Amino acid sequence: MRLHCWIGSCIAFGLSLAGVAHAGEGFPGDEFFVTPNVSTLGPGIEAGLRLDDHWGLRAGINGLRYSYVYHDKKADLESTLTLLNGGATVDYYPWSDGWRLSGGVRLSANEIRGRVKNLRGKVKFGGREVMVFVDDPLTTFKVTQNPVQPYLGGGYSIKLQERVSLNFDLGLLYSGKPDLDVKSRAYRYGFTRRQIERETARYQDRISPFQVYPVIQVGLNIRF
Repeated sequence: MRLHCWIGSCIAFGLSLAGVAHAGEGFPGDEFFVTPNVSTLGPGIEAGLRLDDHWGLRAGINGLRYSYVYHDKKADLESTLTLLNGGATVDYYPWSDGWRLSGGVRLSANEIRGRVKNLRGKVKFGGREVMVFVDDPLTTFKVTQNPVQPYLGGGYSIKLQERVSLNFDLGLLYSGKPDLDVKSRAYRYGFTRRQIERETARYQDRISPFQVYPVIQVGLNIRF
């Protein structure tokens, strides 16, 4: 529902921007464009203006929700990935043609939520270690990124028709060190809090290097 609202807001923004483009004396009507796209940020839509031969502005939103199971050697992680992000980009066209360099910022609500099932681990019981298997999902987790993410990239447009072009974008978002929030009740089955904290730290170390997010985007640019 939130994603639908965000996309609706973006479309409304694009229509209002179109009105400005047609009404303003400084912008020809064919400089306004709308670009439906698919990317590593999820499917989305952009609206923008080509200001002159060298500069342009874009604003857009992308989103996607996907559920999957990650099989770790000690547990199965049932997860749901939510991509929900939007932002603005400034484009510079150095040769006044389809090539461009881009920079901007995006606001991100991207996250992964999940729960741990089929937990396996060794605990001390009666002076000896025993293997414990817990089927119930006693542990839940959430992974989030920085809410504000700078973007750098580049792109190219291939003209298909008079007012239609195929757009390619390639860039990087700096998403910062991911934050892992864990809530666990595994101690009910003999796992100590130290064991839980150690496992949480292990997973935090595993995701910490992923601080840059690649952006690959293909869109259909429609000018009005």
